[in-house]
Amino acid sequence: MPNESLIGALDRLRETYTQRQRMTNSLLAALKGTTSALGKASRTLKDYTEQHADEQPSGLTNAQQVFGASRLKDEAIDPLLPELRRESKAQAALITALKEALAGLRGEIVDVVKLGRAYQALQTVKVQDAALNALMPEIEQELQQAQRALADTFGHALRNALAEMGIEIGGRPPRFEIGRFEINADFVNRGASISYGKNLVAKRVPLSIEGLIKAYQREAKLIMGRNEDAGRWMEQFYTAWQSARRRRDGADQRANIVDCYYEQVLLRQARTFHAAPSKHSFIDYSRAQFAHDFYEFANQQRRDYKGLHIFAHVATKSQAESADKSIWIVEGDGPHVGRYFADVVFSKDE
Repeated sequence: MPNESLIGALDRLRETYTQRQRMTNSLLAALKGTTSALGKASRTLKDYTEQHADEQPSGLTNAQQVFGASRLKDEAIDPLLPELRRESKAQAALITALKEALAGLRGEIVDVVKLGRAYQALQTVKVQDAALNALMPEIEQELQQAQRALADTFGHALRNALAEMGIEIGGRPPRFEIGRFEINADFVNRGASISYGKNLVAKRVPLSIEGLIKAYQREAKLIMGRNEDAGRWMEQFYTAWQSARRRRDGADQRANIVDCYYEQVLLRQARTFHAAPSKHSFIDYSRAQFAHDFYEFANQQRRDYKGLHIFAHVATKSQAESADKSIWIVEGDGPHVGRYFADVVFSKDE
């Protein structure tokens, strides 16, 4: 059922600001008219004086002095106009947001998109109002309830669609889990993002059942459905590790995993790219693909290169907070089963 008390309060607030905007715009028009009238009067007075040089009314000289000394435009009108324009613009933004909030609340079911946009706009509107501030928590509560209801409905439909394909879905709306992937739904903006573990792979996907499933299948194939040569990957990673370790300019056997990833991306490029780098000839190798391959070959298959195995060191808190210092490696069946790793070494026995 619609929240009538909230709707009534928002409607009264909208009417208040509609009246205030009318008054502001009326004052703007009056001041602009005054400026125009003063300018026109001054010019006409000057023309009149020039044409009646011999016969002038007794008060003309005094009128010229008063008009010439008047600072009404410079000292009163011109400084006030910009403030009034800003006020009118802010009032217009607030009224628009209030109208959209009312439109989102008045239906039998709350329109999440309209109310969400309105809530975001009301948070940024440049108007300080105690009555509005008092209503914001209630608007947020209505939005959260509507989002939860929509998320449950959407999640049920997504779960059924995936079940028909033999795929199980987990997580809690608006965050859904499909194996090692996480889908984060944004109902206000009608989009969703997809991550492999904590590595973002699709920034924005249209929020539809079919669109999400296709995007998930595409990313799953790109990351987990490749035929990567394990021996070649280990050789490349060893070379990348050596290059990254030398960049540290020390005798430490550790190398940062992100530096290794960067070096390996370069090693995977064709000769034509090294000769003439171009985005058209660049062979993509995403962080998610690297994270998958790293765990697969270094942990699952426990591959070696010339008798040496890869040993990874868990990232510190500060390293885990930096994308250029660590990479999240999925180590289980879910996106949150894993750890951030920062450094790696090759060794027979660590």
